[in-house]
Amino acid sequence: MMTEITDWLQAFVDAQQNPAAVDEWVSTTADAIMADVDLPDDIRPVLIAAIEEHWLAFLGGVTVDVAGTTELVPAAGELAEQIAGHHLGLPVLLKIYQSAQEASWDFAVGVVGQAPKGLDHESLLVWFWTKANRWFATSVELSVALYQQEVERIRRRGDARRYELVADVLDGRSVGSNELSAELGGHPIAGVTQVSVIAYAMDADSIEGLEPALVRLASSIAGARLVVVRPGGRELWGWIALGATAPGVALQWDSRGTDPEQIRFAIGEPAEGMSGFVRSHRDARAAQRVARASRRGVAVTRYEDVAALTLLTHDPDAAERFTRTVLRGLAASDLSELRDTVRYVLTTADSADTVAKSLGIHKNTVRYRTQQAERLLGYPIRERAGDLVLALDYFSAFLE
Repeated sequence: MMTEITDWLQAFVDAQQNPAAVDEWVSTTADAIMADVDLPDDIRPVLIAAIEEHWLAFLGGVTVDVAGTTELVPAAGELAEQIAGHHLGLPVLLKIYQSAQEASWDFAVGVVGQAPKGLDHESLLVWFWTKANRWFATSVELSVALYQQEVERIRRRGDARRYELVADVLDGRSVGSNELSAELGGHPIAGVTQVSVIAYAMDADSIEGLEPALVRLASSIAGARLVVVRPGGRELWGWIALGATAPGVALQWDSRGTDPEQIRFAIGEPAEGMSGFVRSHRDARAAQRVARASRRGVAVTRYEDVAALTLLTHDPDAAERFTRTVLRGLAASDLSELRDTVRYVLTTADSADTVAKSLGIHKNTVRYRTQQAERLLGYPIRERAGDLVLALDYFSAFLE
């Protein structure tokens, strides 16, 4: 009988190692976990990689008579470290494994139920599940150890305390400006104008470049004093206390040397004191919804430039309906040049000659494009100029 079970298991492994079967397993398990655990977006890719690596490694040992895994698959180790880096509690990591184990049990019951009637289904299920339990137990033990090591590393650097206090401030809890200033290494708070900057790595390989890029950006503002908070994941938070910069003077951010395909910045409006510390960060967070749009190829996004656009990002479905309703035929995929011309005309006070020179085209071409756009829109471009510019900006960032 054991020989028959071994033969069946080998056939099972061969079938499950098929790429399509692996994809199905990974997708089903990931859906089960994400239904139970609320994870930040940038953790999900490594979660999916960990599920796949776990499954393939487990399949590789199904027919081998060993107690279980002796080392953690690489992506699972990265998952444990990222959860620690996001300041998520250990229960989050344990819940991921619990959800995966429940999904595995459901899968095992279904698979064994389809095994040939001549096999001892009960013995097969017990054998299969005993091996799986050993795998989960060892993987959880190794993951928890890595998680705790990373938490300790972060704690030693002082990131956790700094992040927790800043999170309290941002959540509206009562924290004095002197206490916050002390925790931030003497960063001035009371009576000082603050500008919040959120730096975001577009891919995991760019995370190490966040702090140098943020320091370079801050150094482009004369007299600025930067403090950094590390929330984990792909973000880095910065606050810049403005020194000699006069109130109301537009800040000129120099992002040269930063590749927007790797790192992008969202910048809040300057605001004073403790309330300004919070408000500017909220502005930066709102601007980040635009800054991270894959189609937006700029390194710096200032809240003041996209304030109206950030309101649309709260409801993407309604925003797309609004955009396509306003643009009508101008939303065709091959009309980007026409849309760019219309936006330039609407957002500058330049003459047709100046517009033409700026765009590198003849002034008659500007008039022709404007007339062509109005035919597609069904109304003069200045009739709904505000809506039109907003729709053009949303289309460019999220739909083009």
